[in-house]
Amino acid sequence: MKRTVKDMDLFKKTVRKKSGYCLRLIISLCAAVMILTVTGCEIPDLTSGEGSGQTQQDGKEAVESVAAGDAALTEPENTSEETPIEEADMGGSVADGSDKDGSSAEGAETEDPAAEDNTEESPEPLPKYTELLKINPYVAGWLKVDDSKIDDPVVYTPGSQNFFLHRAIDGSDQSKGTLFIAVDWQPGYNNTLIYGHNMKDGTAFGSLAKFADESYGRKHHTIHFDTLYEEKDYELFAAFYSQIPEEEIETEEDREQADKEIAEEGIEKKAEEGEVVEPQELTLHDINLWYDFGGEDIYRPEKDDDRGRFRYYYFTDLTDRSDFDYYVRNVKDRALYDMGIEADWGDEFITLSTCSYHVKNGRFVVVGIRKKEQ
Repeated sequence: MKRTVKDMDLFKKTVRKKSGYCLRLIISLCAAVMILTVTGCEIPDLTSGEGSGQTQQDGKEAVESVAAGDAALTEPENTSEETPIEEADMGGSVADGSDKDGSSAEGAETEDPAAEDNTEESPEPLPKYTELLKINPYVAGWLKVDDSKIDDPVVYTPGSQNFFLHRAIDGSDQSKGTLFIAVDWQPGYNNTLIYGHNMKDGTAFGSLAKFADESYGRKHHTIHFDTLYEEKDYELFAAFYSQIPEEEIETEEDREQADKEIAEEGIEKKAEEGEVVEPQELTLHDINLWYDFGGEDIYRPEKDDDRGRFRYYYFTDLTDRSDFDYYVRNVKDRALYDMGIEADWGDEFITLSTCSYHVKNGRFVVVGIRKKEQ
């Protein structure tokens, strides 16, 4: 059976749920280890059946493991300067003065200062995002098209792609929702796919369909998309119509179930911190909408089975040359007009997608190609 966008959401929900159970189990084991350590008992080596003789070290490693798990729920992972994800740094010494290998800090070899100087620090978000990130930790950038109503923040929630479909940037209910990036967004993939509602009042992506008119497209040919760390400009590459198969569309029931599980996990997390809250009391900082695919090309089967149908929403990972060429060729073949721009291997794209009513489950798509430095 082929995996669809909906299947991937269900898969991620299952993994999140199981991860919650595992975290609670680790916390229980950690507590047991700490009690044995305080009482001076020796922790047995469960792999060999003999006592390990490393009571303090084993307990310390368990504590670090749990701390790392907690950090993963509250802080995003950092894979590159282009992602809105920052990795928690669990390095350093423990409180008892021992370093990571359990040896005493006194008399230990001093680390090479040069090595410390070479350590890369996580990039700081652009100052304009400081206040916005306090409201919403899932903010990933800002999208703007000059002389249009498209001028809004963009979020990235790989743990639940459509979470902001009908939510404002602060998490409150809002019919037009918030612009959001497709689930499979990784550094170096070279295609940022952003979804938004086709609102009648022109907000969100309500004005995107104007790009169907060539004169409008040529006049509004520059698309600005700034990530948390970099300001980027794109040139209009193409605009085209498409359609999504019925079986690949997430239902309202799917979204409600996903929201329910996310809220349950948030409530459990607060309970572990000693607080009792209701679902409506959870903030965006209390829930976990992150997910790490580990660089896997999650839509590889769908790409291989595309056979000219060009389901553009599966082609965010363009690290494979054949995928890149296939994407560019199909975009140009479907383009409503020719902007006279040629794409070179390695070029970076931005793809904007919204609903269209020319057919059932229709979509209107605008593709921009990043401007090359002169």
